[in-house]
Amino acid sequence: MAGHRAVCSRDHSRTDRVPLLAREAIMLLIRRGDRGPRVVMIQGILRAQGAHIDIDGAYGPNTAAAVSAFQQRAGGLLADGTIGLDTWRAIERVTGYRIINVVDAEDSAQRQRVCSGLTRAGGNPIIMYGMSNAVAAAMDEVVARAGAGGMTAMVRFYSHGGPGMQNVASGHDGGNMGHLSGVSVQHFPAMRAQFERLNDILAPFGCVDMMGCSVGDGAQGDALLNGISDAANRPAEAGIQVQYSQDEGHKVFNFEGPVKASYPGRRSRQAWGRHVQGWIGPLRRTG
Repeated sequence: MAGHRAVCSRDHSRTDRVPLLAREAIMLLIRRGDRGPRVVMIQGILRAQGAHIDIDGAYGPNTAAAVSAFQQRAGGLLADGTIGLDTWRAIERVTGYRIINVVDAEDSAQRQRVCSGLTRAGGNPIIMYGMSNAVAAAMDEVVARAGAGGMTAMVRFYSHGGPGMQNVASGHDGGNMGHLSGVSVQHFPAMRAQFERLNDILAPFGCVDMMGCSVGDGAQGDALLNGISDAANRPAEAGIQVQYSQDEGHKVFNFEGPVKASYPGRRSRQAWGRHVQGWIGPLRRTG
C-alpha cells in the first residue's frame, strides 16, 4: 500500500534495551516480560520436552528458568533465559520444531532487506512473486515444506499491509485483492479454506504472524486476525503501526510497537494456554 514502506521490526517495544542483540541476526527474540502467542509457543515446546511450567503466554521467572535449563542441557549457549538466534537454532536441532517464512518479493527493496536477514539467520524463506491466487500458492509451499507431524511452530508472512489486510505476492501497490494476491477482511471468506490448512501442519502451540504494516489496527485488524485464528485454530498476531523493514537482526523478525493477538474462539491468552496445555499432554516427552 502507498505510504507503507515497512514490513517488520522490533519485539514488543523492548529491543532498545539490548543494543548488542540489535546487531545480530535473530530468528526470534523472546524474553522475560513478553506476553502473547510466541510465548505460548516457547512454553509449549519446553513443556513437551518435559519442563514443569504452566502455559499461560506470559514470560515470567518460571519460563526464564526453563529456558536457562534448556540452554545448559543443549551446551554451548549462554544460559541467560532469553530466546535468541543461537537458542532457537538449538531448539530446532533438539526438538525438530521449525519456523516457515513467506516473503512477498515483488518489492525488490523489501526482498533484499527481509531475505537477507532471514538467510543470515539460517532461514530459507518461501519467495512469492506477483500472481493471482497467491494465498493458495503460498499455502501449497508452506504445507509442502512443513510435511507431516505437526512440527511447524510458526508461519510468518512478510509484505506490505494496512488495517485488516496484507499482501502476499503483490509488492508495494497492493495488487488486486479480488484476485486473492493478498489477505483482506473483504475477501477472507474466499481464502478461509487456505488458512484452515494450517491446522494440519502447525504444532498445538503454534501461531501465525502477519508482519505487514498496521495489519492489526482497528476493527478491520480485529476482524482479519479473528478470521485467521479461527480458520487455523491457532493464535494470529500482527502489529498495529508501521513496521520498519531494516536488515538489523531483530528488525526483521519482531514487531515494531504494540502487537494485537487473536486466540481461537475469542479465548483469552490464559484460557488458550490452558487449552494448549491439555492438548499437548499426550506428546512424548524427551526429558
